[in-house]
Amino acid sequence: MLNARVDQAPPATDEPIFRFFPTTEPLSHFVDYLYTSEVPGRFVAQVHATRLPEVEAQLVFAIEEGNIFPGGMWLGEGLRACLFLQPAHLQVIPIPGGIRQAVGASLRPAGLRLLLPRGADGLADAPLFGLDELWGVEGRTLRDRLVLAPTADLRLALLERFLRARALRLERPNRAVCHAFELMQAAHGEISTEQLARACGCTSRTLRSATIAEAGLSPKQLARIERIRYALELLTGAGVPLSAAAASSAFSDQAHMSREFRQLIGEAPSQLGQKIRSADIPSVNTERNLISTGLLVTPKFAVP
Repeated sequence: MLNARVDQAPPATDEPIFRFFPTTEPLSHFVDYLYTSEVPGRFVAQVHATRLPEVEAQLVFAIEEGNIFPGGMWLGEGLRACLFLQPAHLQVIPIPGGIRQAVGASLRPAGLRLLLPRGADGLADAPLFGLDELWGVEGRTLRDRLVLAPTADLRLALLERFLRARALRLERPNRAVCHAFELMQAAHGEISTEQLARACGCTSRTLRSATIAEAGLSPKQLARIERIRYALELLTGAGVPLSAAAASSAFSDQAHMSREFRQLIGEAPSQLGQKIRSADIPSVNTERNLISTGLLVTPKFAVP
């Protein structure tokens, strides 16, 4: 256990606070944005929080009450500090209620190379990896330095410096993968692997291999995530009919969208849309739509 002075004070308000920060070159080739969060216990007692299927991996340093996340060390008074990687994924990942503070980096689909220079090949199909599992001593050293930084802002600055130094030593991510993802985003997932390959000037097989190596997922899987995430954002707007959300988000029809929601999120879009718009969700201090960041918050108690 380190003799660390960790900022354990609760947020100044009862609301959770999420802050987001853009990056600049060369780090912006790998990292979409950096963020911090502070979550009071009163908030998590009222909600379920999960990570949605997402195309961006997350590097997270978190302070939790309990023993859930990998890559952790005890701080005392029931607190642990953890540094872990969440790869891009198709499943819904529950967020434990014990998390209190976090700083992190949201990696672009090809940004895993920033952490894994040889790419995503070899990552097991698991939702979270302690950075010490992937880096050994280097991962533990970075975690310990983050523990010793006394505030979230100082931790974020330290994490950014560390990632920027790594970015300076790397070539830019695979151009075909980056272009394919830009096209998928623009089309909200309504584009085939064959169309992407033609636009990127390569074969479908080459694009698929490159995308799996860079991001850990195939173009088809990435497009599937884009479709359902766009549909979710549409459903957050009050009064958007399911049929309109299905058509606008590239699903063939409402039944197709419902099947995808049940398979990937485990719930029908009609039920989930009602929960997302529920007045029972406590207020949140954030400048972004949390669904766009991959965070889904719904009431802990059933919506009538």
